[in-house]
Amino acid sequence: MVEIGSGAKRKLEDIRLSRYACYLIVQKSDTSKPVIANGQTYFAIQTCRQELADDEAFK
Repeated sequence: MVEIGSGAKRKLEDIRLSRYACYLIVQKSDTSKPVIANGQTYFAIQTCRQELADDEAFK
């Protein structure tokens, strides 16, 4: 149940997002929110790891 603007509650279904959809949402959102800042850090680290792995694979 989630609270909506009038104070009433409504049941929402869970949804699944692709990794890319999550990336786009995090990149375009308000970085002053801790969960968004953490998401951006996560994707930056994962990108760096992949780049390093690619460098090793192509040597």
